[in-house]
Amino acid sequence: MKQCLLNMVLFSGRRKDLLLLLKEKPRDIDTIKELLKVDASSIQPHIKKMKESCLIIEKNKTYRLSEMGEAIVENMQPLLSMAEIFGENPEYWLSHDLSPIPGFLLERIDELEHCELLEPDIERLVETPKILLENIMSSKEVLTFTGYSHPQAPLIYSGLAEKGVEITLCMTENVAERLFSNYREEAEKLCGARNSRLFIMRKPAMIPSLIVTDRLFALKLFETDRKLRDQIILCFGEKALSWGKELFSYCMEAAEPLNEKEFLKL
Repeated sequence: MKQCLLNMVLFSGRRKDLLLLLKEKPRDIDTIKELLKVDASSIQPHIKKMKESCLIIEKNKTYRLSEMGEAIVENMQPLLSMAEIFGENPEYWLSHDLSPIPGFLLERIDELEHCELLEPDIERLVETPKILLENIMSSKEVLTFTGYSHPQAPLIYSGLAEKGVEITLCMTENVAERLFSNYREEAEKLCGARNSRLFIMRKPAMIPSLIVTDRLFALKLFETDRKLRDQIILCFGEKALSWGKELFSYCMEAAEPLNEKEFLKL
């Protein structure tokens, strides 16, 4: 019976689509055909099988999920979403180290809806991708954790500070030293802005970079051999932003407020 239900639910795209459709609300056959873009001869056999398996119920020519069907679909949705996320860029996820992501977030990675993978442009390796830059500059709040120095970052963040954007920036010690040594003017603007909060991480960064704003979530991970390529997972949607904020808070647990006097002496 278990194997039969697994086959019934997971190994047919048509039955999966029908279950998800009925999860929204009961439907009659004409509405099902219209929304799934199928004819009666192609959908009726699936309806018959799912009625026999007690996943759906027919009453007054209207189909709805049974209580068992509702329970299965409710738990099926995260699995399908997770498979979709990993399936869109399988080579990326297989080649990158996911271990720094805490278990309570990894098991909810399906919440990273509307994701896309930004690949490096060979001609613009030192430039921030346009879609990322435009969204950051249009944000009202920016949370950033970074373990490496990007040449454009000091100018971007000092510009955000001048615009009045709420900034929380957490850096590793090496990044902070490079900021205050090589970009003194931008560092002083960040320190002097009332709307910016600077933190420092004394431990090595397990996640090279993450950015969360009110518009997007951007994540950069190490490869499994600890190498860093300029690939960025970019996500939109409320669930993804909430997930990103939880990861940011997790990364900030070992951070401490940055004492600018310590670094202004450099």
